[in-house]
Amino acid sequence: MALFSRGVPRLFAVAFMLAGFCIVPPEALSQGPDLCLWRILLHLSECPACGSMHALAAFFHGRFSDALAYNRNVLVTGPLLLMLAATDLSRLVSSQRERARAKRLGADL
Repeated sequence: MALFSRGVPRLFAVAFMLAGFCIVPPEALSQGPDLCLWRILLHLSECPACGSMHALAAFFHGRFSDALAYNRNVLVTGPLLLMLAATDLSRLVSSQRERARAKRLGADL
């Protein structure tokens, strides 16, 4: 949260992440190293989040059956990411409208 408290809007981080999921196919993620911290640190065979990156990439490529095969949590995380981006975007637009309206009101005085 310290990154966001320094003025980096969450919308940019979420948009960057969504763009990455839309650009990178899930097969490309399989070619990289295993980055699951649960499996590395705790020596687990699987964790509840394993396959989430692949699932989100497949979800945002419109391959919903593949996304469910990677991890069923995508039924929650995919739509939540979209809702988070939409909420942040609507807040940004409304704050811009408020600034413009305040500027107009200040100019009218």
